[in-house]
Amino acid sequence: MLQPSDRRVLREALRPPQGYTVDRALATTYSLDLVALLIAPLSFSLFDRIARRDDPGADDGDALGATALLQAVRAHAERLTVYCQAGSIGRPGRYRQLLAYLEGSVVEVRPPLGSTGVFHPKVWVQRFTSPNGPVRYRVLVNSRNLTFDRSWDTMLALEGELQDRTNGFTRNRPLGDFLAALPGLSVRPVARRVAVDAALIADEIRRVAFEVPEGFEDQLTFWPLGYDGKVRWPFDERIQRMLVISPFVGAEMLGRLTERGEGHVLVSRADELDPLPPESLAHFAEVHVLNEGAEVEPEDVDREGASSGDEAASGLHAKLYVADAGWDAHIWTGSANATRAAFESNVEFLVQLTGKKSKIGIDAVLGEAGGSAAALRALLVAYTPPASLPGLDPIKAALESRLRVLRVTVASAPWKARVEREAEPGDDKERYRVHLSTGRTPIDLGRGVDIRCWPIALPPEHAASLVLLPTGASVTFTRLSFQALTSFFAFRLRVEEDDQRSEVVFVVNVPLDGAPENRHARILQAMLDDPAKVLRFLRMLLALDPLEGIEELLEWEAGVDGPSAGWSGTGAETPLLEALLQALDREPARLADFDRAIRELRMTAEGAALLPPELDLVWLPLREAWEAQGALGGRR
Repeated sequence: MLQPSDRRVLREALRPPQGYTVDRALATTYSLDLVALLIAPLSFSLFDRIARRDDPGADDGDALGATALLQAVRAHAERLTVYCQAGSIGRPGRYRQLLAYLEGSVVEVRPPLGSTGVFHPKVWVQRFTSPNGPVRYRVLVNSRNLTFDRSWDTMLALEGELQDRTNGFTRNRPLGDFLAALPGLSVRPVARRVAVDAALIADEIRRVAFEVPEGFEDQLTFWPLGYDGKVRWPFDERIQRMLVISPFVGAEMLGRLTERGEGHVLVSRADELDPLPPESLAHFAEVHVLNEGAEVEPEDVDREGASSGDEAASGLHAKLYVADAGWDAHIWTGSANATRAAFESNVEFLVQLTGKKSKIGIDAVLGEAGGSAAALRALLVAYTPPASLPGLDPIKAALESRLRVLRVTVASAPWKARVEREAEPGDDKERYRVHLSTGRTPIDLGRGVDIRCWPIALPPEHAASLVLLPTGASVTFTRLSFQALTSFFAFRLRVEEDDQRSEVVFVVNVPLDGAPENRHARILQAMLDDPAKVLRFLRMLLALDPLEGIEELLEWEAGVDGPSAGWSGTGAETPLLEALLQALDREPARLADFDRAIRELRMTAEGAALLPPELDLVWLPLREAWEAQGALGGRR
């Protein structure tokens, strides 16, 4: 338990239970990598087995992976909401058209008005449904952001069934209140779907009987911090000895955590410990840092601007507090660093668990000195204070601090994007104009600031300077192709002072007003550019067993093809006609995705040409039977 050898990755933790599908999902994160976000729907659909790299959107010639990812994203984009700190979306180095499906899933938020902190929780909540089973929920409480960072983190997984009762469980109320408050933290009005999903999950989560992980007692306390502007202190339990694992620390908070007890232990990062006054560590019997051999080097991931001043891309990133109290022990895990900001101004989330000290106490978590190589202590070395500290550059520090404030100011502005079709005499090409503005709300950036912006579907060379006036900020992009339309806009901020310069690049999600109504249909057609791909995609939509779709995709990747690519055949894959009949009989809800794909392809002449000419002879009678069953309902 809590040993480095017991590892799980997020995409595995997001897989639905056997026999269940993801009905809705909600996530919170400080920083967000848009390409990493694609992993979520892929995990929901169990297609991650075919992903050959951590970056599932990589353009490496793998049409197989792209098609599976297309199916997963289309199926789940409208069921997923991700709340992230405004100004902390990273710019992907290469744009993917699939990101268009996720534009409505990303909601930028900030702490309540008046707070000087940031939105910092890392929580996943999934709602699972099954034709024959009760509604189930899974809550993941992480210390990791939704990025490709390679760092040591913690993850707590809680799962339980929704109970048929009027009153909720008292212990779940803080979790439900936190989830209900999320749409209200958005810097721009949220879509109705986002608000409805948050309300449903917040209501039901109060009535979920969570199963406490093995080794812990049936005591569970949720500690959401700062979401309502109130300050809460989670550590009021009896404390004889405290273990603090935190990559970022402050002298004041370390002193508060060690006011009671003795023999405390601290695990942090050398660059955080070095500037601390020696007296701030006086109450710790042991102070450790991660052994250099345990450091995981950051991969050359395809992103820009996703890192920030209070996040670690590699090394120690876990936040864990363990307190020994007699025969018992308490563990707090989640997103809060041992800093004043975490407990007084940020939005954070922790979960408190209780158990026997012999099983979950400090010595059990760390392991004995010289003990098993799998113990956490084996990854640590004693911290040695430096003989001297390098001089700090006050101007550079001031510039970076200013940038952190400015990026939130820019990302939180009431941006609106209006799309218009451009028509010029003698020009038969499809071109668009996008006008991005804050309306009548000005942005005050101060002196020495250069700000540029561009749609992330275009390279940075297309960046344009914003016009900043007392009547508002604006910029217009002209002669954009259809493929360049996106709600994600990159901003580059540069600040200069005394010949020193600092800059940051981040992304803002601004819903498009006036975009082509058939935009998603055309993206679908562009990815399914021949009839064989269309047939395989339609069969994946109908697969009753997701693993069946995976096996078919694996055979396709290996170059296997045969009669099963059409309406009938004797291959291992299910022919499309048989798949339709099976879905109608056993799981008619799958026909909704099939019907949607057909209608989207038929929105353009090119897409309609990719469909089998005999499709209507089979599909229309089955569709009538499906409608007669009442299965179509509101999903059309």
